[in-house]
Amino acid sequence: MKIRTGIKAGAGLGDAVAEISRLTGVDRLASMYEQATGKSCGCDERQELLNQVQLPSLRQLYS
Repeated sequence: MKIRTGIKAGAGLGDAVAEISRLTGVDRLASMYEQATGKSCGCDERQELLNQVQLPSLRQLYS
């Protein structure tokens, strides 16, 4: 079974996590948290931080 996620090769880790959160509905839960508490869930800051992480490619790992 194939699932289209819209995650592009070379996208940052934060972008991939954000897309998976959107697909699973976690982003809606975070929005509800923000509305209930009036505090930011930190999603945008976390996404930016994770996008700065440099992961090695499979080619780099196995060469």
